[in-house]
Amino acid sequence: MRYYYEFIEHQDDLPIRLFVNSVAHIPFHWHKEIEIIYVLQGSVSVHVDQRQYELGQDGIIVLNSMSVHQIERTHQDNVLLTLQFGSELLGDNVVIDCISIGQSDHNREAFDLVRRELARMAWEASKKAPGYRSFSMGSLQTLAGQLLRYFPGGYNDQAHSDAMTYDYKRLNRVLRYVDMNYSQKITLQTIADQEHLSLHYFSHFFSDKIGIPFQKYLTSIRLEKAASALADSGKNMTQIALDCGFANVKLFNKYFKEKFGCTPSAYREASTKPKEADPRRLPFTYDESSSGNYYVMDTIQAMESLYRYLRPDESSGDVRGDEIPGDMHHTVILSMDASNPGTAFTPHWNRVTTAGRAAEGLRSDWREQLTELQRKLGFRFIRFHGIFNDEMMVYREDDQGNPLYNWTYVDNLYDFLLGEGIRPFVELGFMPTALRRSNETIFWWKANISPPSDQAKWNALVRAFVAHCANRYGMEEVRGWRFEVWNEPDLAGVCWAGTKEEYFTFYEETARAIKSVDERLKVGGPALGYGSLWNDDWAEQFMSYCRHRAVPLDFFSFHVYSEYPHSKEETDKLSTIMPPSFFRDSVLRLRSIIGKDENPGLELNMTEWNFSLYDRNLLHDTMFMAPFVIFHALETSGMVDAIAFWSFTDVFEESFVPSSPFYGGFGLINRNGLKKPGYYAFELLGKLGNRILAQGEGYIATRSEDGGIQLLLYHYVHVDKLFASGDWTGLSELSRYSVFEEKGPRAFRISLGGMDRSYRMTSYRLDRDHGSVFDEWVRMGAPEHPSEAELDYLRGRSGPEIRVERVDAQGTYELSCILQPHGIALFTFDPYYG
Repeated sequence: MRYYYEFIEHQDDLPIRLFVNSVAHIPFHWHKEIEIIYVLQGSVSVHVDQRQYELGQDGIIVLNSMSVHQIERTHQDNVLLTLQFGSELLGDNVVIDCISIGQSDHNREAFDLVRRELARMAWEASKKAPGYRSFSMGSLQTLAGQLLRYFPGGYNDQAHSDAMTYDYKRLNRVLRYVDMNYSQKITLQTIADQEHLSLHYFSHFFSDKIGIPFQKYLTSIRLEKAASALADSGKNMTQIALDCGFANVKLFNKYFKEKFGCTPSAYREASTKPKEADPRRLPFTYDESSSGNYYVMDTIQAMESLYRYLRPDESSGDVRGDEIPGDMHHTVILSMDASNPGTAFTPHWNRVTTAGRAAEGLRSDWREQLTELQRKLGFRFIRFHGIFNDEMMVYREDDQGNPLYNWTYVDNLYDFLLGEGIRPFVELGFMPTALRRSNETIFWWKANISPPSDQAKWNALVRAFVAHCANRYGMEEVRGWRFEVWNEPDLAGVCWAGTKEEYFTFYEETARAIKSVDERLKVGGPALGYGSLWNDDWAEQFMSYCRHRAVPLDFFSFHVYSEYPHSKEETDKLSTIMPPSFFRDSVLRLRSIIGKDENPGLELNMTEWNFSLYDRNLLHDTMFMAPFVIFHALETSGMVDAIAFWSFTDVFEESFVPSSPFYGGFGLINRNGLKKPGYYAFELLGKLGNRILAQGEGYIATRSEDGGIQLLLYHYVHVDKLFASGDWTGLSELSRYSVFEEKGPRAFRISLGGMDRSYRMTSYRLDRDHGSVFDEWVRMGAPEHPSEAELDYLRGRSGPEIRVERVDAQGTYELSCILQPHGIALFTFDPYYG
């Protein structure tokens, strides 16, 4: 059984579980709980009460308390929603007769009522709106009433009797014996003698309980064991047949084909054939890496078939403030004294920005966007992949193997960057083709992830590159840069086609090559993928290596995204979104691992972060990203030296670029130059002062050196449990807000004391109706290829609504504000003169 996610696990004092899973084979078993199975996708075979049913999509069946049943996949894969609850909710010994096979028009409505309550339970548990537990229990009570009213099946007075209990114990002994001894010769007489029963009595006893003859059941168990052996072992067919209790291979082949519809050889080939990598994405990891290839998304959209039974008002996911009673507003009451000295506040989110690769920086549209970014936000550094990629024309060799360097494109790019007031945060990679040891690549543009074929030539390239930069721009300038050695080498086979030990040596050689040019140059790494942070001791070993060999390490760099960093062993897990605290938890974990408190001089740089590491996640374009950026920028403040949002632009080509202007790209700015909500989060953060007056859930108040006051409010709403568990039901190009928890608007009532002068108050409001360019694009009609006039229209509606007024404060100023989910607001109070 593949277990996907759980909506509910126990509720109050009533045993209840609601979960989504897929089934290959669950052998005969029984339990006291009532079980309802709804087929979300595919089909499933259920054997119960001496009958076998095949349920297709939208099918539903109720398994009564103590009913002996078996569940198996058919020729199709399946995804099931399963509800289990205590039988006491229906009453003692009640039998429900609810199987949707053959449902007619006259009882279709009754089945749909059951489906609707299942959908409501799942929706409420996923959205976690206030009172969701009570709503879920209400739906369960209603569901129980519907089963009793529309699907009565009488009573089974023997279900929990002493005699029946003894029968179940006997049956359990028999099934366990078969499971442990299936490889041996077992006959009906063997079991009858073991249970001290006559052959005739035991034969009828087994058939009555299981619904099939004993010999057929034994063959089924042997075939299931054989199927597992075919997929998981290298044994030949004869050995597997004998190990599983079959007299010969011919008989084994006959029974196997009857059950699985193919020969054992064909089954093995299909089971062991490796999945082909999507050429637009990434290669699979090598065995050495403990982390799974968490760049590859594994998601489903299973709940769509069930959610269609909800009324539109129950499943819109588009809750606005005017639709919610006033008492449902979550109110934050805040009082502060603007004259307090406050605490120091040093921004870390505006030190480093990022982009895809160096060659993109040669394009005019990329440069225009960076110029605009710098004009408004003024980042100090920019980091990107591929400074040594072949397309940058940096390295080749003559016929005798002598290196030839060409810095023309590098100079063109770096001249532009420095002219815009931003320094390179140089990621040294990937490998020039002429220097690669092997042929592995990554991304659409085929970056070589191989170690060098000749370490000395790589070292010479690095020294020549650094020396050239120093000669062109001056050593004093280049001492202010950062040199980062490679990108995510812990993802062996994805970003580094060598061993861990080879990277450690590679880092040491590269770091020493840089320091040989000038000891005061800043070098670090390893741009650690966060999977290794949680799954193994890669970081500890790297730090230990550097300490014991006195390897230069001026900064430690790492990456964090929201997806759960599953290990390779967790092959059955969908792509899972972690809770909002995951970024902060990851930083705390890393600080502990590398001993940051014992190494205060070691810079800690998060050189990549975003909501998702998938460059097609549709939430990246939405209003959700603005409070997401603010929440995590403030959560990690004071814990790291820099956090570098990945990336500033959708002029970005790691995989094939879709045609839609809003395809879920990483960028703060889309490829047409339209600024997304995440961009304005950085712009509003940049207006904060340098002293914190107050900070809490959803707000921060600061003061600037000129006496101005700034109050930033935000309403962060996380994705719901369904989406976080890997089921992206409801997410589409035009509908992107139904996947969040249901939170009402947040009201703020603020008293600002110590305000004893006149101020120029400026308010900035950004939400789905005010400045979210994606939402404006949808309202426009979502043109796939917007004209220049349409782009101008969208530019004019991108960005916060701004209001200005003069405030004459006499001691205390009262302020009220209501934020919609995903909304943000900034109020600035600048001293007014005259």
